Amino acid sequence: MATKEDFGKTIKDIRLDKRFSVRQAALQANMSPSYLSQLENGHKSIPKVETLYRLAKGLRITNDEILKIAGIVDDVSKVNISKSTNAVEIPIYGRISAGYPEGAKEDIEGNIKIDDDIVDRYGSKNLLALRVDGESMNKVIPNGAVSILANVDTSSITNGDICGVIINGDSATLKHVYIYPDRIRFEPDSWLTEQFKPFEYKKVDIDNGEPPVQIIGKLVQQTSKF
Repeated sequence: MATKEDFGKTIKDIRLDKRFSVRQAALQANMSPSYLSQLENGHKSIPKVETLYRLAKGLRITNDEILKIAGIVDDVSKVNISKSTNAVEIPIYGRISAGYPEGAKEDIEGNIKIDDDIVDRYGSKNLLALRVDGESMNKVIPNGAVSILANVDTSSITNGDICGVIINGDSATLKHVYIYPDRIRFEPDSWLTEQFKPFEYKKVDIDNGEPPVQIIGKLVQQTSKF
């Protein structure tokens, strides 16, 4: 078994080699950035196998590789993982723009399996899968990723959360959302800083439907492979 310090250093080296930020790798692994940071710095014990598999997904390495890094076993076939027999899949709807807001196409491209803990927390009927088409969030969400949005009350949205937004009834975009008493601000998170700029609307204008802005869900899971 590897030490937690050696494990943390190795996964940090892998993340840096792949040029992922802590936030991007954590989002891909469906875990909090603070937890990943603590793992990398040796402040957390080596996780259980189910969490290791999520970490492998976040770092874009194989399950075999993460198990060897953790020093659990050399033969992955020796590891017993319980799997849900009631896997939940939801349809992927069209493409959601992650660049300049544009009309969302609502054709169904296929289906995607949702992690059990996400389904348990939000309910499958409150989840929506949309494919990203654009580069304005490429620091944390690669172009082509499938993003899972949960329909939540706006009071549960924390400033900085990534949300899907419909503007003028037929435009869709993913952005960091900041809700203030007098305005709502939408910020990109892209390496192309000159191409994508933040934009905001006054709350009084939104309340009057000028323009109509609808937050359709908070990002709770995403995958770049489908």
